Amino acid sequence: MEISRSEKKRQAKQVEELAYELAALPAAEVRRLPCEPFIQEEILAAVGLKGGAHKRQVKYLAKELREQETAPLLAFLAERQGSQLKEKQAFHELEQLREAIITDVLAAHDEARAEERPLDEAWPSPALDKALAMLPELDVATVRTAASRYARNRKSAYSKEIFRALKTAQERLLLAQRRASRQSNPQP
Repeated sequence: MEISRSEKKRQAKQVEELAYELAALPAAEVRRLPCEPFIQEEILAAVGLKGGAHKRQVKYLAKELREQETAPLLAFLAERQGSQLKEKQAFHELEQLREAIITDVLAAHDEARAEERPLDEAWPSPALDKALAMLPELDVATVRTAASRYARNRKSAYSKEIFRALKTAQERLLLAQRRASRQSNPQP
């Protein structure tokens, strides 16, 4: 069965979109692409160009890609974007966790002020308990101190300090998971 002209145009457009995405990759990523060195060089040639020259180079790249198998390139991009999506999702989870901790400390601070007493160092925080369950390496004392300081004067520096402590604990957890993975699956 012969492919219609419309279908050929759609396929060409998809390959051109792929070429634009490839041209947007950093040089280090381009070197890891599962394709011929010639294609890698053409992608790198498009990186430094602007305007019409960039567009012409991408169109030429798309022409060359139409003669190649593009499935490995598409898989590479999907894997790369998937990891970025995971990183973004983890970042947003930490932000939400920080906001929940701040909400808890502000509620405890308001309650303490209403009762005319100082904020208890061990103020109740379900969000902090959740963070500790998710991130066993979390420095709870640092988070509690920064949160208490934030409740007193609302300086964003303390909010950032809470986030840094959460991020550090997350990175330590990921590092420990990678080490455990390597030990259970040693490579030859």
